[in-house]
Amino acid sequence: MEAQMVLSVGTALSILGMFYTWHKDSKHSAAEMARLKARVETLESRAAQTDSVLQELLSSVQEIKVSLAKIDTKLTAFEQEFNRSKHN
Repeated sequence: MEAQMVLSVGTALSILGMFYTWHKDSKHSAAEMARLKARVETLESRAAQTDSVLQELLSSVQEIKVSLAKIDTKLTAFEQEFNRSKHN
């Protein structure tokens, strides 16, 4: 009878130990998940800021291209007029 009692107590302690380990792992997993969610939100925010900056840079590059095209057109016209006046 005592052997059965020891076996029953041992089984109960094993079950309690498994429950404690599961609970501890569950809390650790929840904390890790919260930390990962915070990191994802931070990375998404940074990605949005980066996209915004890249969009501004693209817009600036387009404006520079337009300005350079205007300058090139004016220089070409000036060069042609200079060559005409030089030949006359």
